[in-house]
Amino acid sequence: MKRIVLATNNRHKVKEIGFILSELGIQVLTPNDLRISFSAEETGSTFAENAFIKARELFRLTKLPSIADDSGICVSALGGEPGVYSARFGGPGLKDEDRALFLLEKMKENSDRRAHYTCVIAYVDETSEQSFEGRCEGIISEEYDRIGMYGFGYDPIFIYPPFQKPFSQVPEAEKIRFPIEKRLWNNS
Repeated sequence: MKRIVLATNNRHKVKEIGFILSELGIQVLTPNDLRISFSAEETGSTFAENAFIKARELFRLTKLPSIADDSGICVSALGGEPGVYSARFGGPGLKDEDRALFLLEKMKENSDRRAHYTCVIAYVDETSEQSFEGRCEGIISEEYDRIGMYGFGYDPIFIYPPFQKPFSQVPEAEKIRFPIEKRLWNNS
């Protein structure tokens, strides 16, 4: 089985990406699995730049094929915000729910609810660097979903039209059949 190190210890991302890659016969390791301290400051101005910053740093530390993703939600009515700042939107110390509620507050007077998730995956090994980008188009809901139990981040306020409900109400096994992450991981 091929081994790849994933540049995150985020348990939600590890679960989602690990599920996809295990179907391809790839074992996903994390910095925690390798007992290394990993932190890469996301100073890029694009999703691709941030993904490569993380993948390159992890490869430097492990010398193993490394993958990183950077993703975020981009809202049309907000000029693409929060974009690359999705994980820090609203300021430091906010939890996922607080960020989503902050976004809903900013959208309160907007009738244009169009948004998309963008995800860039960067791969780095000793001989090559590659990246893959995808988008998942949807809309921002009017309110925060408190009944869904799946997903994380902005999933409780992001509605993917084929489902007609927030991502937070869609089980992982069903959700990954559609969004960009699975298509990207299968092509990388």
